[in-house]
Amino acid sequence: MQFVAVTKDNITPYVTLRREIAGEEEQQQFQTTDLAAAILDKGEEYALLDDDGVMQAAVSIRNGNALVNDRCIMISVEARDKTPKTEFRMLCKVLATTAQDIVESDTLYRVYDPIGSAFPKTDMMEIGFCENVASFRYERKPGPPQPGEFPHADRATRRGYRSVLIDDDYVASDPDVFEKLADIYNRAFSGCDLVRPTTPERMRKSYDTEANKTIIAKLGDEVTGSIMLTNLGSYVLSPQYYSLRRHWGTGSVDLMCRHTAEFVAEHWNLPIVGYAEATNAASWKALERFGLSRVAEYCVWERKVLAGERLTV
Repeated sequence: MQFVAVTKDNITPYVTLRREIAGEEEQQQFQTTDLAAAILDKGEEYALLDDDGVMQAAVSIRNGNALVNDRCIMISVEARDKTPKTEFRMLCKVLATTAQDIVESDTLYRVYDPIGSAFPKTDMMEIGFCENVASFRYERKPGPPQPGEFPHADRATRRGYRSVLIDDDYVASDPDVFEKLADIYNRAFSGCDLVRPTTPERMRKSYDTEANKTIIAKLGDEVTGSIMLTNLGSYVLSPQYYSLRRHWGTGSVDLMCRHTAEFVAEHWNLPIVGYAEATNAASWKALERFGLSRVAEYCVWERKVLAGERLTV
């Protein structure tokens, strides 16, 4: 196997591979993204090629923060052949190729299981990785808001907040809305390594996608937060809600999420699915406050390498 960086010279077959191996939710996200441009802009994607030069695995390697004064390297390997042994063999190739140097500071290697599959637990533990819970999946049954759900929404209303479903008339009345939403989004997730910055153009493209709807919260003329929902056919994905920090605790998020439940019940009558990081108790407690129940958890493989050492497999 040959490990190569993704560049403009090989981006076309790489995008083809990414689309082929993507899960349902990724496929939907790809519809609102110039995938080639996004991959080249990040500069964090690689491929494993077989002896014939055909791409067999898509690899992402990102740097982020783990603990104070620690470095974190986040790795995902998505193989065309989704058998666990093949995926593990390709992961080991990636680790052996990219982790040859001695680290200058304590470094946490974080490896994510492939979509729809998992690395063999015994093999991962043998190369020094421990499995830890990373995130939770939540689901709300179809139907309108129930008593006890969204308890702080009325508080927001009393304080003057309102929730609005964006449509073409609204966009015409506030043509800078996508700039505002991109700014709020980037400020809200500036400290989250798993979330990439967005742009007004990407926000607009998401809005223009038929399956997507956007609900915002406003206080007077100020946009204070937003939530996007995507109809995936069998359920509605509501991956993130975000709000300016100065509006935390006002109930405005409850107000947006109640509006979401009302809209989904009236127009689609489908379950609502959301995700929360395991370490973000405020997020998953909010989902439970909104009537969602935890239905699954997702783990990540981690191994810490101390300063002056290097990772070996």
